Amino acid sequence: MKNSTEGISIIEILVVISILAVSFASLLGLISFSLSASGILKQRLEADFLAQDAMEAIRNFREETFWGSDGLGTLTAGQEYHPQKIAGDPIKWTLAQGAENIGIFTRKAVFGKVFRDSDDNIASSGTEDLGAKKAVVTVSWQEKGRTHSVELITYFTNWRQ
Repeated sequence: MKNSTEGISIIEILVVISILAVSFASLLGLISFSLSASGILKQRLEADFLAQDAMEAIRNFREETFWGSDGLGTLTAGQEYHPQKIAGDPIKWTLAQGAENIGIFTRKAVFGKVFRDSDDNIASSGTEDLGAKKAVVTVSWQEKGRTHSVELITYFTNWRQ
């Protein structure tokens, strides 16, 4: 009987090459996914920083102004604003109308009315609290044809009254 190991060796080599090709394709797909995910994560972290920065600027604005004359109490509910530095030492902030573009990001702050229920808790309806404003800061950007955004919400009060 003749030994026929040549045919088996070629089949084995083809099977090994096929397994390696599938493994490399899967590995490249995983690497591509990881790079894409880390890019989006980096953008999300930057957007979160920009949103927090805007909230701090709004807080600074609130503390350096008077609520009803030139402060948060004078802002139009539903209107878009963005923080803007005023020259000086220390740096002061104002709120300019409209959204602002920072690189690939669009940042805006929208202020809303605050309502209180009969127990003085914040509610969706009730008596308007003229000494409080709801601030929603949104930072959005486009990535591969999809819109992503980070949103922070806080309430500011007229702490001087």
